[in-house]
Order: sequence, then structure tokens, then C-alpha cells
Amino acid sequence: MPLRVYLDSSDYSTLSDPGKASREVPGVLEELLSFKDSGKVNFYFSAAHLTEMAPVQSTYTSAAVQRTNMLADLCGGNCMIHLQTLFKEEVRAALGLSSGCVNPFDHNGRWFPEGACEMLPITETDHLQSIQSTIEAVLPNATRAQKRQAKRLMTKGRKVRPTLRSTLLRNVERQDLDEILAVFPMRQDAARTLALYVAGGATAAEATGAYEASLRDPRWMMQWFEKHHGDLTPFVSWARGPAADITGKMRELSRLVESLRANPMLNSEFLTSIYGSSKWEEWQENMLIGIGNRFAEELKPGAKLKTAEIDTHCPGLSTGIRTLHTSWRSITFAKPRKPKDSDFVDALHAVYAPYVDVFRADGFMADYVSKQVIRFPTLVVPKLSELPEALRRRLATT
Repeated sequence: MPLRVYLDSSDYSTLSDPGKASREVPGVLEELLSFKDSGKVNFYFSAAHLTEMAPVQSTYTSAAVQRTNMLADLCGGNCMIHLQTLFKEEVRAALGLSSGCVNPFDHNGRWFPEGACEMLPITETDHLQSIQSTIEAVLPNATRAQKRQAKRLMTKGRKVRPTLRSTLLRNVERQDLDEILAVFPMRQDAARTLALYVAGGATAAEATGAYEASLRDPRWMMQWFEKHHGDLTPFVSWARGPAADITGKMRELSRLVESLRANPMLNSEFLTSIYGSSKWEEWQENMLIGIGNRFAEELKPGAKLKTAEIDTHCPGLSTGIRTLHTSWRSITFAKPRKPKDSDFVDALHAVYAPYVDVFRADGFMADYVSKQVIRFPTLVVPKLSELPEALRRRLATT
């Protein structure tokens, strides 16, 4: 079986910049590609990579596309399943609802969660709601009776009338797809299929399949982000929301700790009782149990998991939460390190560390991840320049 390798997001940035790669890690890209081509190593990407690579300003789009091209060259369709899917599978195993053998790998580019396609307007209810919204927009001053009459002309028995579908189908071929493409990351042909579905000329399965085919292509995803980096679409909110939310909460905690430390009325013993190591560990346990039992409740109402069960059966969830929480304890130090937006995404990457053979992490996070995966055979490599030699050593022992 090939070695399973997970790179840090910064690696794709370095390797996709020829000048930077030649200065900082000469020859590394050529060696990694050689490992991949030999079939001895498989590189895997995740949703966390694509979230980090997505440009937030137009000036960054070119670099984002270069990084994604590098990711596609090294990984192809090899990716990790979405962390929400992974967490559910781990918790399902912890509850005894599955065999306990969790497979976090996918070789067809399905990096997105199971509900990704739920954002698409592909149900009859969506059709009817769209018709209702159109009537409200076109006839804002009409009476209720007039609006009901307009709706009856277009629908019958909660179905779109055949005459309306025929008109919609004729219009699809002439339709401007920009509105669809501005909201959903779809290729032109996939957007056309969605428009055909709405008009009754394609099935829901065809619309969903076309959308998923676009999502499975990292290069296309980044081209879409390149054009819509600043748009607050449902997809962008879904992709970026959690990191901003949790990082914001930790920044609030950082400011609170800073204000407490600056208060001359509070002595060191009191401060230790508030955010000392034992208190911080207590918060970590509570966070781990809280998130684990949130998934448990969805799968088996009333079920409760203990810390030991989560650590044993949910290695991804345990590693991710403990890595993030342990690394962020630095905000309580006398010379605190303020939380960064990238910290949360680094913890998302760490979720996959127990499952791969070699895991790349940056200098700050590598030590924290190593401590969490010490019970697994995972090798954590703190520098990209050291990766080829680490792969050679690991291959020699397999």
C-alpha cells in the first residue's frame, strides 16, 4: 500500500512559486513528484486546504490558482472525507452503531460534506417558492385574489403546469447563467443542467451529479473563487464561517485574559485558579465532550459519550480539539501569542493526522500535533525541506 501523506497548506504555496521553491526547498518538488509517479506515495488534500487557498482579495487570486494547480498535480482526486462526515463516522463507531472501521480516504475528489448539494434549488418546493417570489416581485400591489389567480395560471396541484415548463425549457437555451454561477461553484455546463432541471428538462439526479462534478475539481473551485472571492454567497459562508466564528471567540478570551492580567487587584494565585493549566484542561475536556455528544445526540438521542470513549474511537475529533485547545493556551502566558485565523484551520488539518503515515505541520503546530498522535504510527514532519528524507526513511521500514 502506498504511503499516505498529508501536506501543510503552506507547502503548496512554496512549491507553486518557482522562485521561492528554488531558494527555500531546492529539488523537493521534483522528489515529491517522483515519489507520486512511482506509486509508492499518495498525497491527500482536504476541505481545509481549499478553504485556506481560496482568495479573500482580488490581488491574491493568481497565487490561489497556482497553489490549487500544485495541489491537483500532487493529489489528483485523492482527498480526505469532510471532517463533519468523519466525526459522524467516528462517533457512530463509539456508540457501537458501526463496525468501528472508519475509512477517511476518498479517491474521487469528494472533499465536501454530504449536505453540500442541499444548497441547490432542486426540489418541486423550490420551484413553487421561486414562482411565489416572482409573483410578489412582479405584482407588488396586487390583491390576494389576483396573486392566487396568477399562481393558478402557472401551477396545478403543487406542480408546475406543462405550458410553463415548455416556456422555461425554450428560455434555458437563451438564458444568461451568470446569476446561477454567481451563487454556486459550477461549470457552465453544470449550471445549464441546473437551469434545465428547474425548467423540467433534467432530473434532480442529473442536476446534483453535475454540481458534484464541479465540486470534485479543485482547479475549477479556485477559478470560481477567483471571480467570487468577495461575494457572501451560501457556499462561501458555508466554507469560511466556522473558522471565523471560533477564532473570534478565542480572541475575546484572549482580550479577557489580557485585562485580568493587567488588573493590579488580582494576584497570581487568583489568576491561576481562573485560567491555569488545570482549569484550561477542564475547559478542553468540556469542549471535547460537548462536541462529541452533539454528534452522538444526532445519531442516537439521549446517548452520552465519556472522554475516554471519544479519545479511543474518535481519534480525528480528539486530535483536532486537543491540538487547537492546547496550542491556544499560549494566550494565557505572560508573553501571549494572539490567536491567528490560520490556527483554527491548522487544527482542522490535524483531524486527519491519526489516519495518515506522514503529516506535515508548520513549526508552531508540529509539536502540538506530535503530542496528540504519539499513540499512532503517524510521523509529523516540521519542515518541508525534511520531507523527502522522511519519506525515504518511512518507505525503508514498510
